[in-house]
Amino acid sequence: MKRTKVLAVAAMTAALAVPAATLAQARSEMGRIEYQSNCANCHGASGRGDGPYSEFLRMKVPDLTTVSERNGGVFPADRMYEIIDGRVDVRGHGPKQMPIWGNVYNERAAEYYKGFAHNPEQFVRVRVLSLIDYIYALQTRR
Repeated sequence: MKRTKVLAVAAMTAALAVPAATLAQARSEMGRIEYQSNCANCHGASGRGDGPYSEFLRMKVPDLTTVSERNGGVFPADRMYEIIDGRVDVRGHGPKQMPIWGNVYNERAAEYYKGFAHNPEQFVRVRVLSLIDYIYALQTRR
């Protein structure tokens, strides 16, 4: 009887873990796709700032694989959100050099959900957070 309960608990735990792992994998895949579609041209496929458009920009494109390193070993997720979203001026950031992805994603939400009730902020937030998740993963690929 005791063994049956242990096996049942183990099976339930495994069943609950599968959806969490699947969601994490889907979020990671969304982040990779968003990155390759919107960021790689400037930041490079590996995130090192060596994308094909980087040579045409006035400012050096940041190496995204060293974000944590440049911030004392801490990944600044909130700061990354502000930079990627771009709709709020970031004090001390100076003029915007990057496209304002928050606006771009907001426009895409309107196109995607045309004629249906939707929350555009949720659409924006999911994409920005998936990008941040992907950039965070780049910290370990050095």
